[in-house]
Amino acid sequence: MDWFRDIHWFAIHVKRFREAVATSTVAALGLEVFLPMAKVELSDCIAIKIRSKPLFAGYFFARFSPETSLESVECARGVLHVIKSGTTPIPVDDEVVREIQSRVAEDGLIRIQRREFKPGDRVSIHEGPFAGMMGRVESEVNDQRRVAILLETLWNARAVIQSRWLEVEAP
Repeated sequence: MDWFRDIHWFAIHVKRFREAVATSTVAALGLEVFLPMAKVELSDCIAIKIRSKPLFAGYFFARFSPETSLESVECARGVLHVIKSGTTPIPVDDEVVREIQSRVAEDGLIRIQRREFKPGDRVSIHEGPFAGMMGRVESEVNDQRRVAILLETLWNARAVIQSRWLEVEAP
């Protein structure tokens, strides 16, 4: 079990909305931590606001030796547990963490590529008044934040939906 003595990256599951608190308490243990943050647009009825949120809600990465730090990490404020298989912590490949880190911009945020919707794409709606319904893309609206779709569950009624509420279904 030499890997248990070696230093690896691990995914840490944290309490809901406690990513920053858990990350700082684990960092206070003298360990390297990485909480990837993404830039998101939130809109209300009046304006669109730019905010940041964790790229992986409820998780962050920490680099440590399980032999010396596993118990301390799991007892840190905000932490639920280190991701494991049974009782064995599962290391995250260094290359995976480096790839995520390479996408961090100067402002500390990761830019998520805007989804491209093509006419005919089958989509599911996961938020808003039509949540749970399926449809087909008719076109993107000029502001590129909304997509015109034909709702299959409402006899092909046309609706304009926020693009962030849509997921393209696999063909």
